[in-house]
Amino acid sequence: MLQEFFGQYTLQLNEALNGLDKERLWALWKRMEETRMSGGKVFVLGNGGSAAAASHWICDFSKGINTEHSKRLKIYSLADNLSVTTALGNDFSYGEIFSEQLKNMLSAGDMVISLSVSGNSANLVNAHLYAAEAGAFTVAIIGDYHGKLEQVSDLVITVPSQNYGIVEDIHVTIDHVISQYMRKCNEEQENSVFSAR
Repeated sequence: MLQEFFGQYTLQLNEALNGLDKERLWALWKRMEETRMSGGKVFVLGNGGSAAAASHWICDFSKGINTEHSKRLKIYSLADNLSVTTALGNDFSYGEIFSEQLKNMLSAGDMVISLSVSGNSANLVNAHLYAAEAGAFTVAIIGDYHGKLEQVSDLVITVPSQNYGIVEDIHVTIDHVISQYMRKCNEEQENSVFSAR
């Protein structure tokens, strides 16, 4: 029955959330905050449902974190431009759709964040290999498959699940936690500045 399946799913979801390495979440927030303050760029990548999650990240970090006087974060999803991704997939290969875009925009000190369930997508692995050459910091948020992204990323956050739905749920949960915490920090900083006047 649906009710039983719902109970099993949410139990697994809660177990996966509780199993996340909170120190690595802190490291992700800290690096994103440093990139924001330095004026660097953040690129979020993903395929399928993870591409949709990447777009969700862009919405929350482009709009949701900002207060009146806060420094803006330059954040982009490389899966959102259908014309570019299909042209690159057609003329090069699907495995190059992200690395070729990064060649146009990535600078040393920027960040590349890949959302994936398997951690084995060639286009994400190739993007991280190029990012490393360019001096960017790479993050993989992946399911518990020990995929290739583990070996080519500076920071790996493993969701302790192999259920694609749960991993993708947590991709968005991490987005919400980090972006809302960033907003909270911006509000506190702004309030302390104005209260000191």
